Amino acid sequence: MHHQRGKDRQQLFLTSLDQMVEKDSWARLVDLFVDALPIHEMGFTHTRLNKEGNLPYHPADLFKLLLYGYRHAIRSANKLADACKINVEVMWLLKGLRPSARTINYFRANNGEAIEKAHQHFVRLLQEWSLIEGQTVALDGTKIRAQNSLKRNFNARKIRRHLEYIDGKMSDYLAQLDDLDEERPTPKRKRERKELTQKIDQLQARREAYEDLAEQVEASPDGQLSLSDPEARAVILHRNIVEVGYNLQAIIDERYKLVVDIFCAGVNDVGALARGSKRVQQVLKRKFIDLLADAGYHHGAELAYAERRGVRPFVAPRRNPPQKEKGFRKEDFLYNPADDTYRCPAQKLLTPELTFRRISSQRSYRVRRYGTPHCAGCPLKRRCTTSDIGRKIERPLHQAYTDRNDQRVARYKEFYRTRQEIIEHIFGTWKRHWGMTYSLLKGKQKVGTEFRLAALAYNLLRTRTILGIDDLRKRLQALLALILPYLRAILGLPAPSFFQKTLFSFEIYRAVS
Repeated sequence: MHHQRGKDRQQLFLTSLDQMVEKDSWARLVDLFVDALPIHEMGFTHTRLNKEGNLPYHPADLFKLLLYGYRHAIRSANKLADACKINVEVMWLLKGLRPSARTINYFRANNGEAIEKAHQHFVRLLQEWSLIEGQTVALDGTKIRAQNSLKRNFNARKIRRHLEYIDGKMSDYLAQLDDLDEERPTPKRKRERKELTQKIDQLQARREAYEDLAEQVEASPDGQLSLSDPEARAVILHRNIVEVGYNLQAIIDERYKLVVDIFCAGVNDVGALARGSKRVQQVLKRKFIDLLADAGYHHGAELAYAERRGVRPFVAPRRNPPQKEKGFRKEDFLYNPADDTYRCPAQKLLTPELTFRRISSQRSYRVRRYGTPHCAGCPLKRRCTTSDIGRKIERPLHQAYTDRNDQRVARYKEFYRTRQEIIEHIFGTWKRHWGMTYSLLKGKQKVGTEFRLAALAYNLLRTRTILGIDDLRKRLQALLALILPYLRAILGLPAPSFFQKTLFSFEIYRAVS
């Protein structure tokens, strides 16, 4: 009886890399997928070679490496570079190439537009395959940590707190200096005085640095300043835990929960509904779309913008504060859209008086105020208002769009409840399974690039699950057969011989049959 024994380490194996990679391996699928993409049309760097200089890596090879890594939660350029040396599937995928971590980082950071075009190309391909319908989509966001610590993010209140601390310490040190001046000088007293003077100088230098930061914060549009990643902002992750990061937005199709688009919004979801409705129409080349979102996107101006573009929003209404129990509420005043007036319980007309902008909860919207001169002698005034100027009613200018949205959500409750099952799955996969709770790159555009890579890998993985590996392989090989003549023309390669054409046709026939 003995333990299982391995083979001799000096034993030679007459096997190729291809034999060591499983037929249904993710590496084989990524290899075929990228080969079937029109890489030369997407704007990747080094698609065309210069006559001089060092030989670059082909962008398709680096693109394959990133897609393989993101699927297996390997995002670090150093880890990807190590995988090229120790991972058999990566060795096969890159045909033994070993790009450095710097090369991988450079490719990822400087090909954002090309990666976005690749993602959009795959989305349109999924539309052709009827895997993305585009009739109903869901929009939601998640917070991603940035490459910027909370200590290197500042606002006016934080800087003021630092300055108050410095002023307090300086006062203590100055008081200690005064005490030393009153005592008889000794070598020990001189040493203490020198140390206190150095500390005061250091505090003064820190104070000047914080004053410079205060000027930059004051000049910032949103009152924040991040030193490591200037575009990152302090965001609430969950349960009032604040971190510096980005608000990542995802648009998911209803049918198979495939990713349609990815973009970075502001600190909160203000403005994301309008931007998302515009982007989803551009990506899907479709005008009329139903868009589901939670209450964080409920804003009259954005609901109006989306509806005017042809997108029908289904956004949960915000919870209104409790109304007064006694007297007349706003609902007791009947609005007439024909002449833009309200009729009060005393049957008097309230007409528009003025229009102004109101700011609340980091949101800005235009409001119209209505009033009537009949309040002074009204017998119902005690039940209506105690104001000397009478009862005033405020109505946002986009209230009609808000009302229609709220009515849709109330009418189609079961339809709206599908929002969570459409959108939440991808965030769980990215954060829990792939470890994407933070970004490796800096700046909104580059953070978006990183998560578009994840979206590409996610869509390809789900497509394999939906269609099956064999069906997906046949479709991609058919695309590759169409794109090869075009690639030969671009690269200036000679036309294939009759034997090569026959052999290639036989391989394609065998793959799709």
